[in-house]
Amino acid sequence: MKAVIMAGGEGSRLRPLTCSRPKPMVPVANKPVMQHIVELLKKHGFEDIAVTLLYMPEAIKEYFDDGRDYGVNIFYFIEDTPLGTAGSVKNAEEFLDDTFIVISGDALTDADLRKALEFHNAKGSIATLLLKKVDIPLEYGVVVTDDEGRITRFLEKPSWGEVFSDTVNTGMYILSPEVLKLVPKNEMFDFSKDLFPLILKERMPIYGYIIDDYWCDIGDPQAYIQSHIDILNGKVRINIPAKEIEKNIWVGEGTEIDDPSCLRAPCIIGSYSKIKKNSIIGEYSVIGDFNIIGEGTSIKRSIIWNNAIIDEKVEIRGSIICNKVHFSPFSSAFENSVIGDNSCIKENAIIRPNIKIWPEKLISEGAIVNSNLVWGSKFTRNIFGDRGIAGEINTDITPEYASKLGAAYGTLLKGKGKVGVSCDNNPSTKMIKSAFISGLLTTGVEVYDLQVMLLPITRTAVRFYKLDGGIHISSLGTEPYKLLIDVLDKNGCNIDRGTERKIETIFIREDFLRCEGDCIKEVKNINDYSNFYLQTLINSVKDRDLKYRIVLNSTLADTAKVIKYLLSEIGCEVELMDLKIGKSLNKKDSLKDRNVSLFIERVKSGNYDLGVSVDGSSEKMLVLVDDKGRIVTEDMFLALVTIMCMKTYGGGTVVVPLSASFAIEKIASKYGGKVIRSKTSAQDIMYKLIGSKQQEMMDQFTLYFDAMGGLIKIIEFMAKNKCKLSDLVDEIPVIYMNKLEVECPWNAKGKVIREIIQEHGNDMIETTEGVKIYKNGGWVLILPDAELPICRIISESYSEEFAEELGTAYADKIRKISKT
Repeated sequence: MKAVIMAGGEGSRLRPLTCSRPKPMVPVANKPVMQHIVELLKKHGFEDIAVTLLYMPEAIKEYFDDGRDYGVNIFYFIEDTPLGTAGSVKNAEEFLDDTFIVISGDALTDADLRKALEFHNAKGSIATLLLKKVDIPLEYGVVVTDDEGRITRFLEKPSWGEVFSDTVNTGMYILSPEVLKLVPKNEMFDFSKDLFPLILKERMPIYGYIIDDYWCDIGDPQAYIQSHIDILNGKVRINIPAKEIEKNIWVGEGTEIDDPSCLRAPCIIGSYSKIKKNSIIGEYSVIGDFNIIGEGTSIKRSIIWNNAIIDEKVEIRGSIICNKVHFSPFSSAFENSVIGDNSCIKENAIIRPNIKIWPEKLISEGAIVNSNLVWGSKFTRNIFGDRGIAGEINTDITPEYASKLGAAYGTLLKGKGKVGVSCDNNPSTKMIKSAFISGLLTTGVEVYDLQVMLLPITRTAVRFYKLDGGIHISSLGTEPYKLLIDVLDKNGCNIDRGTERKIETIFIREDFLRCEGDCIKEVKNINDYSNFYLQTLINSVKDRDLKYRIVLNSTLADTAKVIKYLLSEIGCEVELMDLKIGKSLNKKDSLKDRNVSLFIERVKSGNYDLGVSVDGSSEKMLVLVDDKGRIVTEDMFLALVTIMCMKTYGGGTVVVPLSASFAIEKIASKYGGKVIRSKTSAQDIMYKLIGSKQQEMMDQFTLYFDAMGGLIKIIEFMAKNKCKLSDLVDEIPVIYMNKLEVECPWNAKGKVIREIIQEHGNDMIETTEGVKIYKNGGWVLILPDAELPICRIISESYSEEFAEELGTAYADKIRKISKT
């Protein structure tokens, strides 16, 4: 006898279980659900089986092959386009020369198919539907039969107002071959919506056979879990691929269970797994093959597929864990959570109930996940951080990863426009650049290969060539194994957070635009723009004999070489140093750094006019030292820029972040200028500056985001005003600021901000970003960090002591609120 297994289902409601496999291949009791159907068919004498395929057909073909390993003969019929349930069976019409059964490959049942066939033959039916009584029929086709079993009425997936029966269609049918003559070839045609209403209309004999056996449509994760509970309770008769070592405890071959461990019935443990000592495998748990369950771990009412590593002291309750998931020590997952393939749950992370995590997600250490992770979330490592995309080469950022990022960006641009790509002179960044270009090209965009270039030069190249966006890949000078990817818009600014989210969504869903082969464009190689930029900068300097003596430090030799050339061309004497100097938050921290102290000493002892330490990308002046050996801190630098702009333009407007000192307003007031405050991110400052198109704003953009151009502007200003850098520093009002970081769990951040706002209902507060409280002649700004479970606290007052006290007081408040 012959049967048809409909195995084309995508299983969208079962996601993320079905993200990497067709629904019939989802494991139930450690074997694909379709294998249970094959075994059921064989048991009842159906040994010649047609399998209709659509979604990921190769996964099913590779597993079942020709069926001989299962004692049956399998023949495959693949749909090129969706044909519907009846249309897919029509595809196998030549194979079906006698009465046959149609059964779904993604439902679990132990129905007595022989009895159903006998009923069909006894009634002389042309089509017999196997029916089942259920409590809630809304997700099924509802059927009414008369006393003889003849179908009189049915309705597919009714609302409660339309329900007229609790007897539903199971998707199992016994059909005579002639019914297929009613199905049009190569057209979408469905059994329930099209064929059966047609048979009923033509008054052909169609019957319903009500089964008392087990049947479960595994349509969603809850039904999936329930099917396992039913198996372990003995409600369904299937073959469990393991040996029953105790009553209702099954263990597969090669599995090791250390003593002492606790196995509580009923449960199933697959083959070649390792259960370490003091672990608990609780009732209604199903563990698959090749898993490692760590010491002291507790698993209850959960389903774990294959090749998972569950480290020590992990707690898993009522969850589904897919293939190759890694739980680090002390992490946990709770009721009805689903963790997709290849995900990694870091130490102390908590997955809240009813959470679905799509495949290949990384849940950060200590994260508390309380929303589904489909396109990314704050509870996992976002693709974008505070500034671009950062990670270790060939670990976080691989060529495959970069290619996907390129495809995501190209998809965002709808495959149109032009994108420039550049990198620094590092073999790893060149490799990633090539991969990024490949990804962009697959979407149809035109790529300008800007070659090796410093980031500020890339920003100007995007504007010069009127590109729609840009990519710059750089290594971090102090940590050369780490990379940073800056994604730029048409103005050369880093893209805003909204655009970042769109790229993240496309990247995680892998919903990439792919152009046809003849639409892939040639890459345009731009070879001389860096020289053009440097020469333009040199030509803009009116006095070419400035004769300043400068100490220049950079961890990247190429960056130092370019800036030394630039300064030498305008008449400066330059001494190079290669000390490792990172960005410092305040003066106290800088002075603790031995390399900074050495740098300052060189400036003072050599009677240099200034010293500057530049980051590897030449975007930021990390440390600026005047001729008296004084550090110009980050806060002082903003004031220095303000003084220069106000003097140059006779007032004017400056843009500074919300976290900048009140000294900025004092300087602006002195010169009759104006201050615009932005959010603290580089993107927000960039957009405020670029958006105005005024020269004074472009000068500030250069000073903030182009260390080469900014240094030239400082030197030119000193020459024009016949002053030393120390004279400008003397003009800066005294600044007393304090900066702290305090631990704050992800799930407490919103609560912290809310309670602090409520506490200061009658005080002057600002909520542009985080919360800024003005108090006792000073202010404190509390900023939840976007990447880490911390809050940053920045405070300013009339003395160093009071600024520190203000920051400490709010750090204590945050700790207290976080714990309640």
